[in-house]
Amino acid sequence: MEAKQSSIVTNEVYTLKEGQFYLPTWGVIVVLIIALLTLKTFIYIKDEKRHGK
Repeated sequence: MEAKQSSIVTNEVYTLKEGQFYLPTWGVIVVLIIALLTLKTFIYIKDEKRHGK
């Protein structure tokens, strides 16, 4: 039985160009967590009625 080649996934692999920015997966996760925490601090509103909730 012969495997069919998908029209979405190909066997071609492209290498990074010289000077092209590269960030590993763990780096993307760290950046996203920092962005989430930063946005949370901007969005959070202190309200006496909520008692810090």
